[in-house]
Amino acid sequence: MFVVVDANVVISLLIARGSKHKLFFSNKISPVSPDFILFEIGKYWKDISDKSKLSERDLRSEFFAVRMQLKTFSSSGITEFIKEGSAISPDPDDSEYFALALKLNCPIWSEDKLLKKQDKAEVLNTKELLEKLGLI
Repeated sequence: MFVVVDANVVISLLIARGSKHKLFFSNKISPVSPDFILFEIGKYWKDISDKSKLSERDLRSEFFAVRMQLKTFSSSGITEFIKEGSAISPDPDDSEYFALALKLNCPIWSEDKLLKKQDKAEVLNTKELLEKLGLI
């Protein structure tokens, strides 16, 4: 099952291992994201590094593993859904996540409660996604 992964999920799994990490690297989902996520992760790299307490080398290795698992889509690959994604996204910065979810007809995995304030795309937090997959 495709799942659009929001930056907050990837950032938190880079910081600490746990249920998000296990789910992300499981064979239960196919994580996807707009390539914009790479900009967001880069923007917060120093904070991620400080909070993860990993060496720079280990953090880069962990990020490489994430990149190998995460399929990204360029903006040009979701152009036909950008307008609708922008219209329904409660946060303008998240419109590409919505566009990709609409294109693939799949849920968004995010811990951002604000994203649930619309009814066109399913938004699931980690617990809800685990429940949907029958893992809890």
